[in-house]
Amino acid sequence: MTIIVGDTRMIRLVRELQERGWGRMWIDRKPTPYPNEPWGFDNGAYRDWIAGRRFDGDSFRRRLDRALALPEPYLAVVPDVVGRGTDSLEFSNEWVQQLPQEWPWYLAVQDGMEVSDVEPFLGLYSGIFLGGTNEFKATAPQWGQLARQHGIPFHCGRAGIPKRIEHARFSGADSLDSAGPLWDKKSWEWFTYVVDNGHPQTDLFRRL
Repeated sequence: MTIIVGDTRMIRLVRELQERGWGRMWIDRKPTPYPNEPWGFDNGAYRDWIAGRRFDGDSFRRRLDRALALPEPYLAVVPDVVGRGTDSLEFSNEWVQQLPQEWPWYLAVQDGMEVSDVEPFLGLYSGIFLGGTNEFKATAPQWGQLARQHGIPFHCGRAGIPKRIEHARFSGADSLDSAGPLWDKKSWEWFTYVVDNGHPQTDLFRRL
């Protein structure tokens, strides 16, 4: 499973990321990926939502214009509207047709979306990105199954705690991301341990 963390530039961490083959998710700053890094291009919608403001499409376009000169990312997230179900789907469907098709654009699925809503439009996207609220994360298995049925990758967003890492694995995720491991040294050590070894106290999601 491909692991993507936040956009750290700390030399020690970047070296470890490179050794592990992990990548970074970039939002505000211009990406500076190491050679062959599986990096991600975030649309910034969740950041804007947390801040209580509308999605800044102009800022997104400026960031994209700068990033297009770089090597292709592992994934790029099409603009979405957090927690707005089919309104978000319609918003993303409009955006994806304006974006450079050489990049791997993922659809962010949100609270209120059903598989039947999304499936007719999957031909527009390179993958599925599990967005939405904490409660919506529980629907990961159905999105993982949908992605497998259509032969496209499935990514779990904000999956930094052990329960979500295990849930991503159980759901068949090809990748996950979290900025949490960068909070402090203990967070990094715990995150890397769980990714490498699984949670030491539970295998709740390791079911056939």
